Amino acid sequence: MLYKLIVQKKVMKFINKRTPKDKQNIDTKLKLLKSNPYPNNSLDIKKLTHSPFYRPRINNYRFIYEIIDEELVILMVDGDNRGDVY
Repeated sequence: MLYKLIVQKKVMKFINKRTPKDKQNIDTKLKLLKSNPYPNNSLDIKKLTHSPFYRPRINNYRFIYEIIDEELVILMVDGDNRGDVY
């Protein structure tokens, strides 16, 4: 069961500014995320405390997303360098 990934405009801008190698790595990890958006070892995903959001770690980048199970949607709301995203 694949989830649909919706990426907000500011996150797309952030991804597009990365190097081609980083973009490819991010794209690969986001494809894995679509098959299992919940915390697992392969993507180093953690649930943020006191919020409905999750945080996968991809290299030195962090992304923030919310899972909408009823619609099988992952809503990517933020992405930035480690330490700047929270």
